[in-house]
Amino acid sequence: MDTQHTASPPTPATPDPAPPECAGFVELSVRLTGFGEFDLRGTGMVRLYHDTTLDQLGRPAVGRFLDDLAAAGGDPGALADEVSRDIARAITHLWYLGVWPPLARATHTALGREKPNTAFVVSPEAWTEGLAWRTFHGHPPGARPPGFGTWADPPPRRPRPGG
Repeated sequence: MDTQHTASPPTPATPDPAPPECAGFVELSVRLTGFGEFDLRGTGMVRLYHDTTLDQLGRPAVGRFLDDLAAAGGDPGALADEVSRDIARAITHLWYLGVWPPLARATHTALGREKPNTAFVVSPEAWTEGLAWRTFHGHPPGARPPGFGTWADPPPRRPRPGG
């Protein structure tokens, strides 16, 4: 046996852990997306999406949104304010597609932001980590091929509630 080549394999670089303030963002995202914390953190996008949201909306707008959500009992579907509903839609869109969407014109005006109101992909990894692929056990074209012949197999069945 050749003992000169027994070095342990290199350890893959781990992403920066999400800062403590991201815990609230994850909790919010669980409510907006329907995916659990484990799945959201597993994408590696928490910090990037948190920072993108703050950058696009500003801390005061995010604070008002969180206050509105608390007043709605934590239910995004019960949000009464149009701006808050649009913010919830934008964050959900970000998680599912990896794209920050343009806000409604009225929302953009109400926020008074000087940022352009255009859609953009937040990073190349955001495309492959989008939750949309997980909803139907699919794979992002050109990024994660499922393997030869796998198109012939039916997708896994959805688990039944309660077992």
